[in-house]
Amino acid sequence: MDQFRDTASALRELTESMRLDEPRDELLERVAKKVVGLLPGADAATVTLYSDNEPSTVAATDESLLPLDKAQYSADEGPCLKAAESGTIVRTLLDADAAERWPDFAATADLLGVRTALACPLFVPDESHFRRRASEPLSGALNVWSFQENAFDPVEAALVAMFTSAISAIILTASRWAAAERQAETLVAALETRDAIATAKGIVMARLELNADEAFRWLTEASQHTNRKIREISVLIAEDPSAVFGR
Repeated sequence: MDQFRDTASALRELTESMRLDEPRDELLERVAKKVVGLLPGADAATVTLYSDNEPSTVAATDESLLPLDKAQYSADEGPCLKAAESGTIVRTLLDADAAERWPDFAATADLLGVRTALACPLFVPDESHFRRRASEPLSGALNVWSFQENAFDPVEAALVAMFTSAISAIILTASRWAAAERQAETLVAALETRDAIATAKGIVMARLELNADEAFRWLTEASQHTNRKIREISVLIAEDPSAVFGR
């Protein structure tokens, strides 16, 4: 019960501290640190994500263990890739069976003293526009490493799975809010630009006795000659027509 309470508390703390403008990889590093703090047997964690179908490590609590991820990427096999592919938790004891199944990964783990690995699938947005791509339903895995043999019991594995599933949903929701906010800002800017141009066009029509098409053409030419955007020219005319046409 204490572990469940601690997991819920860590998730709540992480959620409340999230910012819409926080870079995805910085957030994932905080997630990795939280998971290491939650599991008694955890010594480090890394986060693997796919980009253009290629895996890479985007966050790590201990860079000395990065060779564990790289060994899997090079061999195109290993627990974190299996978790990302299958969408299920992969708990691995670094024993003879692991050495036979994933020889390159197991050899690297033995060299670094890692005895147990726990890989949990992650569903998070792509960094480009901070959103998921439909072609990548599974985008990676959270990898937890232990120097202890037979670490991470079934309850701990289930709690980490709950944590990663929840944080994936939260990150996705946050990305959608951020995207909606950007769209709203773009819409407001477009409306402001339209209003400024309409006002400036009316002033040009009155001052130079032009029709609407001629006035817009005049604004376009003024923009080209001054190397300034039409919106900038329009705002200047709308705010102070005398600065352009005199009294």
